[in-house]
Amino acid sequence: MSRAIDNLATPVEKKKTKVIVASCSRTGTLGLYFAMKILGYKPYHMYEVVLVQGKQGMVALREAATAQHNRLSGIKRFDKADLDKLTADYDCLIEIPSFLGPALLDEYTQDPEVKFILTERDPDRWVKSVNGTVGFIVKAAASFPLNILKYFDEELGIFLALNITLYAVIADGTKPGQPGNEAALRRNYVEYIKAVKNTVPKERLLVVKLEDGLGWEQICPFLDVPIPEEKYPRGNDVDNFKAMAEGYFKERTRAAMLRLGTLLVPTLGVSGYLAWKYLGKLA
Repeated sequence: MSRAIDNLATPVEKKKTKVIVASCSRTGTLGLYFAMKILGYKPYHMYEVVLVQGKQGMVALREAATAQHNRLSGIKRFDKADLDKLTADYDCLIEIPSFLGPALLDEYTQDPEVKFILTERDPDRWVKSVNGTVGFIVKAAASFPLNILKYFDEELGIFLALNITLYAVIADGTKPGQPGNEAALRRNYVEYIKAVKNTVPKERLLVVKLEDGLGWEQICPFLDVPIPEEKYPRGNDVDNFKAMAEGYFKERTRAAMLRLGTLLVPTLGVSGYLAWKYLGKLA
């Protein structure tokens, strides 16, 4: 099966990977994304996948996660060369490796100059945070009006499909609120953290527990860089995440409604126009 990554042009050159933040989402990774930019790195994070690469990056990442966790998908698994192709312009990877498993991390450990950071938090708090963020998107995707509008804006549909796939991976296919959901999330999180610690050489791995604090004092000495005068970026709490998601939804649903309106109005006349306006009020 042809993959999106195979259709991308081979980059002229690849930035050398310097740092990998192997952390799962919801463990201070957005704050680390902005912090690494302040320190002069070019980090690759879901922020870049969605808001910079857009459809291209989201489709490739969804295929990679599907291939990694579904052996019957018919999609060839990503290896380091594939991820390097997708991240050619970046020298730091943040949270993306957690979707693809520790085997891929092991390939990066072969370069003795790559440093690794792993942030972790109380597993039960992590489960609650995931269900309040990615779980929020999964539930919204199945609810009106996104369950209709996603068919009228390609990027919106791809964004929702990506989040559904990534959530299914960490929740063993369960949905928020279903029996066994929280247990599956917790188990997969604990097992992943253990796998990272067993994969990455201890002398090149910085482990930071969020409950102990995450800031310049923790990461700069490890990276051998000076502490900047700028304040460490604030993390992405649940309320901020929902605000960001709703802002993205607003932009994409507007595009979807414009597309829907062009189809409804000529076909259904006044009824179509009223339906379009109704969707607009609810979106």
